[in-house]
Amino acid sequence: MTINQISNKVNEYNNNDLGLLNKANSGSNTSFTNYLADAIHKVNELEKTSKDYSVKLASGELENIHEAMITSHKAEISLQFMMEIRNKVLDAYKEIMRMQI
Repeated sequence: MTINQISNKVNEYNNNDLGLLNKANSGSNTSFTNYLADAIHKVNELEKTSKDYSVKLASGELENIHEAMITSHKAEISLQFMMEIRNKVLDAYKEIMRMQI
């Protein structure tokens, strides 16, 4: 196989749908860091909402205890989920660091 044949194969690959899809995905500005920061922000907002509902419930402004409990559990579950993801990422990092090069 000559270099021209290889070059033609590469060009065919780049021109097919899969190649176009890969180019479209690489052009997006969404990175893992942005995704992680957004997830942490959402968890923080749930925690704030839960705290606000708890304060309103304690002061008598909120009479529906169900809303306060639901927001509290949502915040708790999202925090637990975030902590599990953090643990998995740290485990993966440690595993990569143990690899021999």
